[in-house]
Amino acid sequence: MPRSVSTSFERMVMERGDHIVFDEPYSRSYYFGPDRRSHRYAERDTEHDASAITAELVQAAERAPVFVKDMAYHAIDLVPHDVLTGFRHCFVIRHPVATLRSLAATWPDFTDEEAGWTSLDRMADLVERSDRPLVVVDSERLCAHPPTVVAAWCDAMDLEFDPTALTWEAGMRPEWELWREWHTSSAAATGFRPLRVERELADHDDGRVIRAVVAALPVYERLAARALPMDAQVTTSGTS
Repeated sequence: MPRSVSTSFERMVMERGDHIVFDEPYSRSYYFGPDRRSHRYAERDTEHDASAITAELVQAAERAPVFVKDMAYHAIDLVPHDVLTGFRHCFVIRHPVATLRSLAATWPDFTDEEAGWTSLDRMADLVERSDRPLVVVDSERLCAHPPTVVAAWCDAMDLEFDPTALTWEAGMRPEWELWREWHTSSAAATGFRPLRVERELADHDDGRVIRAVVAALPVYERLAARALPMDAQVTTSGTS
């Protein structure tokens, strides 16, 4: 789902240097392609339907391991489920109060799909039906204890842990240009830093946000129960 610190997680994978990294490739088909599901933007891109994007990913994977950061809602209804189960999935989550407030600050008219949580739940169902484990990174835990969580993620994904990838140089990446306005904070970051913890709704929250949070909480709780590391209780830090 959006606003989950997933771009910083992606930046860490870029810093590793051992993957070809794609930033939200299926967003092109969801918002601009010939089979688009959203009419938020008037622009059209007839070349980037979901099958063409998948073909690009498969071709890249013939050269090197591929890492894709994308929203579940971009892909779940545009990519055949037998294709999606060919990926190894990791879910990056953050409490819905924080994610939905942040989303509404830029898109106050966000749709139920764009909230992200329902599609994330469906993607988790898809992973479990394929007899693969749910690999979940909670961003509050990640940002409070980066070495512990990233090491656990690497173990879950059969990768060597590289502690040097936990910090990087600030700067806007070319991969982020399509959604540049969403990536300003990520471009300024040089690593994971403890997050402001937001878990309680307030009187100033818009009704759309409140309804979306209520709908999202069961999905968050389902995935948070699986957050890495699974063999230890790690407390988060921050202010509410």
